[in-house]
Amino acid sequence: MPKNNFLDGCRYVYIDMGTNIGIQIRKLYEPHLYPDALILQHFKNIFGNNSNEVCSVGFEANPSHDSYLTEFEKYCLARNWRVKIFKSTAVSYTDKNLTFYVNPEDNQNNQWGASLIAHDMKVNVTVQGIDVISWFKRTVLTRKIPPGIMQPKVMMKTDIEGHDSAVLANLIFSGAYCSIDLIYGEHFNNEFQQAISLLKKDSNTCKTKLIFLDDESYYRQRFPFRLPVQ
Repeated sequence: MPKNNFLDGCRYVYIDMGTNIGIQIRKLYEPHLYPDALILQHFKNIFGNNSNEVCSVGFEANPSHDSYLTEFEKYCLARNWRVKIFKSTAVSYTDKNLTFYVNPEDNQNNQWGASLIAHDMKVNVTVQGIDVISWFKRTVLTRKIPPGIMQPKVMMKTDIEGHDSAVLANLIFSGAYCSIDLIYGEHFNNEFQQAISLLKKDSNTCKTKLIFLDDESYYRQRFPFRLPVQ
């Protein structure tokens, strides 16, 4: 276990894999700014009214978002929201450098089509890949949870544009999958979801709920970060 585990003391954890400019994380802490967001009910179902107690970890591969995410992280920490964002970091099943494809001409949409798969994009950058399963096991599963009657909860978004199914499969093979309460995303199809359902039929202990959800509401809504006067 790391000597300094950022998640020590966190009963509730939200993991945002493919965070773009952090809007899903901000929906968690400031839901009043996003009243029609589909994800809000799921946040409430998992974390109740304890959103200020949730520790969030984001991963974003696109280096063009680094500066904005640095300011966003400061914005959160200034409000005592425990947020850590791994920037220029591609969620994967390996720690090696990866080629990431970007679209600099789509800044108005925050380059939401950037991907580990080339598609029609011609510009590529090299970013650090992270074996997110190993990270999850040594960080999330080993965190020191404060005593109390409230059960710990973990929620995860997967929107990693190319490695979603492989990462979820590795979560299952590693035995870590069933430690997560809810996983949502847009890049696993009905066949994948049905396969997960079949696996769960043979297990009475796997609590994980896997749902298809593509909540892109407010994705263009950038905010100035006005930090409180110290």
